[in-house]
Amino acid sequence: MRTAALIVAAVLLATACVDNRIVVTTPTPTPVRTTATPTATASPSPTPSPTPTPTPVPTPLLSARGGILVKEPLANTKVRSPLTISGEASVFEAALIWQVTDTAGRVLASGITTATAGAPAKGTFSITATYQDPPSDIIGFAEVFTRSPKDGEIDEIVRVPLILAAAR
Repeated sequence: MRTAALIVAAVLLATACVDNRIVVTTPTPTPVRTTATPTATASPSPTPSPTPTPTPVPTPLLSARGGILVKEPLANTKVRSPLTISGEASVFEAALIWQVTDTAGRVLASGITTATAGAPAKGTFSITATYQDPPSDIIGFAEVFTRSPKDGEIDEIVRVPLILAAAR
């Protein structure tokens, strides 16, 4: 009797330590036989001569809505004060705001100008921005934009990245 009790206790103890609720079956992959078919050997073709990649030419920058086009300066141009910013605009009452900033957002020069015609016509504008040249070359931006008459937020903008050249 004592032996039977020990066997029952051992079986209960063994089954209590095993969780039989989760069963994982991993299928054994079966090998797939393939027969190699002979392929025709391609004859070597002459290597084409590399074609020269044209150097990208900076283009005028256009605002997202198409109302402001800055033709000068072109992106990534190295500039000094006084800086000419010019282009075309078709904006409300021909009113444009401009500024020259550095990467920290400091305004080096700013002002207001008008295009030669207001929307829906397209007019031209030209600005001469005078600022103090930095002690060493830095990245800056020429920005031309409009503000919404409704809430004063920037409505349309062109931001031209520049290299502001060091003072001589």
